Amino acid sequence: GLSFVACLLIAIVGAVCDAVAQTPENLYARGMQAVRQGEYPQALQYLHRAVDLNPDFAKAHAALGTVYLQLGDFPASEKALAHAMRMAPDLVQAKSNLALLYARTERFDDAIRVYQDLIQKHPESLQVWLGIASAYQQADRYKEAIEAYQESLKRSPNHTAAMSNLASCYEAVKQEGQAIRYYKAALAQDPNLSMANGNLGAIYQKQGELDKALPLLEKAVQHDPGFTAARYCLGLVLTKKREFQRAAMEYQRVIAQQNDHVGAYYNLAQALFRLKRPEEGKQAMEIYRRLNAIAQEIEDRERAILIEPNNPLKQYQLGLVYAKYGKFPKAISAFQTALALDAKAHYALNALARLYILQGIESQDAIAHAEKAFHLTQSPQYMHTLALAYFQAGKRENALKAIQTAIEMDPENDAFRQTLTKMKEADEKTK
Repeated sequence: GLSFVACLLIAIVGAVCDAVAQTPENLYARGMQAVRQGEYPQALQYLHRAVDLNPDFAKAHAALGTVYLQLGDFPASEKALAHAMRMAPDLVQAKSNLALLYARTERFDDAIRVYQDLIQKHPESLQVWLGIASAYQQADRYKEAIEAYQESLKRSPNHTAAMSNLASCYEAVKQEGQAIRYYKAALAQDPNLSMANGNLGAIYQKQGELDKALPLLEKAVQHDPGFTAARYCLGLVLTKKREFQRAAMEYQRVIAQQNDHVGAYYNLAQALFRLKRPEEGKQAMEIYRRLNAIAQEIEDRERAILIEPNNPLKQYQLGLVYAKYGKFPKAISAFQTALALDAKAHYALNALARLYILQGIESQDAIAHAEKAFHLTQSPQYMHTLALAYFQAGKRENALKAIQTAIEMDPENDAFRQTLTKMKEADEKTK
């Protein structure tokens, strides 16, 4: 057998190897390897251990931010990236990912500011130019987006995504000739690009060049079956070509992908009537009328915002309409805009709290908004909202006190009493 000395040496070597494996640098390396392999939970473990051992390890914080960004955990990503930037302001990858995070969370001005700083220091970086171009495009700043995509193409002349996005920007500013040029250039590099095929096909469809549009749109949906806009345009082309059976099938697929597509229901109804299927056509037309009324109501509220963009009440009313029809992200945005215009808009605070409760998100924010709303205006409805927020956050005693207060303020309100009953029943089930 092994001698005592040999065993001791093995133990010492093992301990040394384990100690090396536990250094921040080694943990960081293992974390990055896990990232490359797509093993994000494992990567997070390694990287967190690295920063626990060395809280000033900027690259590890930046890597954490990158992983969280990939996972869509934007608050955690921003926290880690900002921490990395404070320690190492010139860490390019951290700054690039922070800009990307800002863009993904629709803070386009912040994204553009960071990208502009990166361009000053790294003017030849293709990724930075592509990043700022995308941010400009998403912010509807098409002229600047066009310039940035052109700069990108100077650095990579055959970059198909840059060509396609540049074409899309030209399309947005009604320069269809340039749009066609760059879509064609992108397709010359890669004939199977769904976006380029679909968007170019849509241009030809609008221009009435159906024979040019048809193969492009067919290819777009072949390579990307979820490309709803291209599929809808394909239906329009088939309708114009009087291929009503195929057109109806495409409209039905559009509706399966987007069940509130007003145009698809209308054109489906027309196709069904042409196919001598009147009952189905009537059903589709009825749904169209209902959806069109909803779209009109939303459009009216959106038009009111254009007239009075700085009116918090109009933003609140728009949010109510969005919420009414299940467009919750837009509703949240409208309520938040109302509060940005007037931090004391108690009605928007209450509405936002209600929406958070309904969605089961941001429980602490829901409580804070409901508390502030009630502090500003002592409405029993606001106290009811606060009770619901407490209950969802697991603060049962606070919830019961709040709902009882609401009942005392409005003893005739059946909804309040029903809430109290449901809370008590829920408590009984957990005992």
